[in-house]
Amino acid sequence: MSIKKTFNLLAVGLLGGALLAGTGDLERTLLSTLTDVSPTPQSVGSLAFGPENILFVGDTQGGRVYAMDVADMERGDGGAVEVAGLDRKIASMLGIAVEDLVISDMAVHPTAETVYLSVMRGRGDGATPVLMRVSGDGTIQVVPFEGMSYSTMALDNVPQAGQRSRTSSITDLAYVDGEVFVAGLSNEEFASNVRRLPFPFTGEHLSTSLQIFHVSHGRNETNAPVMTFLAREIGNQTHLLAAYTCTPLVQFSVENLSDGEHVIGKTIAELGAGNRPLDMIAYEVNGQEHILISNSRHPLIKINPGDIPGATSLVEPTRETGIGFETVEEPGVRQMDNLNEDYVLILQQEGRNGPMNLRSLEKATL
Repeated sequence: MSIKKTFNLLAVGLLGGALLAGTGDLERTLLSTLTDVSPTPQSVGSLAFGPENILFVGDTQGGRVYAMDVADMERGDGGAVEVAGLDRKIASMLGIAVEDLVISDMAVHPTAETVYLSVMRGRGDGATPVLMRVSGDGTIQVVPFEGMSYSTMALDNVPQAGQRSRTSSITDLAYVDGEVFVAGLSNEEFASNVRRLPFPFTGEHLSTSLQIFHVSHGRNETNAPVMTFLAREIGNQTHLLAAYTCTPLVQFSVENLSDGEHVIGKTIAELGAGNRPLDMIAYEVNGQEHILISNSRHPLIKINPGDIPGATSLVEPTRETGIGFETVEEPGVRQMDNLNEDYVLILQQEGRNGPMNLRSLEKATL
């Protein structure tokens, strides 16, 4: 089963075996490295589950990434999850108007199949972070930070607090082969950036600036952040497939993302101007993998990953071009994740200002 943000279980097993406890012969698991208690993030944004069901949370205002033990012991039943008017229900629980609620991201617990949402209660300086959980039966709960085990890592090159670019210091994150990859903006001259944080967090911080050719703009860009990305194997090497606003799709080899380097990505598609990509997942149907990208203005875009290895590098201004894609007529999809083997879960808004509904789409119909 494919998951939203890829992590390598073999690497986790090797790491777990190598990290031995100081006394005795018991293996020191990754969860046991979460020794702090009661996290205090200033904001909650990008979410991704990693090994041992650790939830990684981006805190743009605090300039940090958290690793949290949500201690979710439920077991999923492989069924669908449906909650109509989810944003209205959450706002009511938090005692605020729906206009003052911001749902930033969504991630499905890999074994419990419960849904986690990063939520800001209010807007502006007075907003407070809340982590929400939706169970398979539609029950909605606040996940308390009090008493939660965690560890955290500060990003040392984020824009200063108060700067507009601070809100884009973390645009997406994922656990990949023993590291947390964090996309966003830095405070450096070439602001578009991807950081690599070895996990368990050690204080080590690897940072690479990114450059792309923006097809519809007809120029090279170094200040536009990756909005959403997916890690995948291409030609026996790990690559990041990254989507940018307005809407180039770019391929980066992880091997080239070294500390202090400036890396030029390979633009392999232009998916349409005037649009912001919101989320990207890979899923499988009958052994065939597909990639879905949700967008602010376009329908869902479906890509065949088999077209990526032979893709031509786009270096000239043009409109929609590059590797082929299909559209799936599901408008208003804000967030996506794999729910289980049979369903993709979406957070979908009705119209421009309508309610947000949690829906399960059968993979076989996409």
